[in-house]
Amino acid sequence: MDFKKIVDQVKDKAENLKEKAEAKIKETRENLDKDHDNIPDALEGLTDKAKTLAGEVQDKAKDLAGKAEGKLGQTTAKLGEMADQAKGKLQELKGDADKAVDSARKRISDKNSKKA
Repeated sequence: MDFKKIVDQVKDKAENLKEKAEAKIKETRENLDKDHDNIPDALEGLTDKAKTLAGEVQDKAKDLAGKAEGKLGQTTAKLGEMADQAKGKLQELKGDADKAVDSARKRISDKNSKKA
């Protein structure tokens, strides 16, 4: 065999390998992207799943926010009740203190008038 035949054989084998590789690439692309939109189908599926999960997370966050607002309303009402009760108790204590002061003043006044 001469050198030219060897080169031609190598060239033919390389061309054959190139064609096989291109065919395999094309087949793989078709298998990965069956709807031919240049986005692999598996990636589209992941994108759809991510969108679904994001929607679920958003719904859950809204639900939790609503529950938190409800708890905040209940807590605020309870604190209001406690503040009203504390004000009532303070009024009672003020009344009792006023009575005690008046009684003490009267006793002092009575003692002073007995001494005089």
